[in-house]
Amino acid sequence: MYVRPPVNLSLCVENMIDWNIKYSQEKRPNWYFPSFEVQEYLLPIIYVGGEPFDEYGDTLISPAECQRMKNSIKFIQESLLLSPKSKIRYETMQKGLVVLDKLLVLKTLEALGEATDMAVLEQKSLVFFGD
Repeated sequence: MYVRPPVNLSLCVENMIDWNIKYSQEKRPNWYFPSFEVQEYLLPIIYVGGEPFDEYGDTLISPAECQRMKNSIKFIQESLLLSPKSKIRYETMQKGLVVLDKLLVLKTLEALGEATDMAVLEQKSLVFFGD
């Protein structure tokens, strides 16, 4: 069983999914979803067809799945950058219509991209940790 490395909780938003490279003790401070709304918006978009994300447990993404996720992330980033709008309107399950800051979503995608790049380079799984 994989043991989650120690994380400075003051750097993470409480109860958000965060991620790290499997068996890595390095934890980057920006490797987490900054809000439930950003998390709810991005999880279905970055899902690559392997194991579904477990919001309360751990989800392993293989290096091959990370490569597919990298491609999805790049496509999403390019699509968002083409839009002149600075906000993303999104219908959530709990709150209804919310407005997301496009820059925050792009920063989260950038952090996910860093993690998938590292996972592919090191040929290790990416682990998403639930609440």
